[in-house]
Amino acid sequence: MSSLKWYEGDSKAALQHMMDRNCVLLIYIGNGNDDFVKIFDDTNIIQSLNNELMLCYKMDPLSPSFKNFKAIFNSVVIPSIYLLEKNNSQQYIITKKQVLTNPDDVQLDLKRQLLNAVQCIMKDILDTINVDENKQKYLQYLTDITNKLSVFDSPSNVGVKKVAEKIKKSNDTAKIKFKVPCKDMTIVKEFQTNSLLKDIKTYILNEARLSGRRIKLIAHRQFTDEDFNQTLNTLNLCPSSTVYVHLDMEQSNQWLYSILNYQSWLGNVLNFIIINPFNFIQHFLMSLVRPAPSVEAPRTVNYHYKNKTNKVKKSTYKSVSNIHQLNTKNSDDDENNTYNGNSTQQL
Repeated sequence: MSSLKWYEGDSKAALQHMMDRNCVLLIYIGNGNDDFVKIFDDTNIIQSLNNELMLCYKMDPLSPSFKNFKAIFNSVVIPSIYLLEKNNSQQYIITKKQVLTNPDDVQLDLKRQLLNAVQCIMKDILDTINVDENKQKYLQYLTDITNKLSVFDSPSNVGVKKVAEKIKKSNDTAKIKFKVPCKDMTIVKEFQTNSLLKDIKTYILNEARLSGRRIKLIAHRQFTDEDFNQTLNTLNLCPSSTVYVHLDMEQSNQWLYSILNYQSWLGNVLNFIIINPFNFIQHFLMSLVRPAPSVEAPRTVNYHYKNKTNKVKKSTYKSVSNIHQLNTKNSDDDENNTYNGNSTQQL
């Protein structure tokens, strides 16, 4: 039976770890001998909290970390569970209700409180994430928590174990919906959560008759070659996901280019061996059969007419400007005979 993974560093390192990973920090405050610590032995709780989006930390009430924690959060109850996230928009505190006396009812209520708090704080984190690729893993985890919560939200305590077993059984399988646009088809199939992605690829290749074709599988992201050796659970494809199957056009283009290059090479060989010699022989034979072109006598040139046309009558041109000479008796006096037409003065 698996157990809950507790963070082994100190509280300061746990806070920094929570900030870096943008996950939920669960802090259990107690001495390890109370009703709270017992809920961490439940299989459904262990499966829910052993996730990269959860960081679980035990805080001893006698430790220096608790003194610092108590200075920040007033009226800290022992035992209790605190759930924090890096934006500090919400803080969820789980405490024991005094109205419950039946130990089974107490345990059931604490588990319900815990999963409800995880569900709420995960929604708070989702509201702060803008990148769709990063959102997918939070949405998937939120779905898992919702499924687990249905176990403890049973209308009656009778049959809770049967409901838990049913949920556990359903959690062992993942329903994958394949969409194949190139075939205009949709295929739905259930797989074991520990199935490898390469086995899923083999299935869809055969089912969609894409054998021998390179494909790309895309869910919340495009899966790489390393991902095909991972399980569906590791790739966050559980309990259900939609996977798009696309042909790898880059590989298809390379295959087409290779064929075209081969055809081009073959055409060059045929052109050099057959077509070029055939054209040479054809032109040679046609040159023997075709009559020689007639030679025309050179035309006589009428030099008299040519010389006549080359004579161009010279025309006189009188330059015009706005500078005029004033005729006076003393025509050599430039100072008195110059007039600027653009001016109102005589120079």
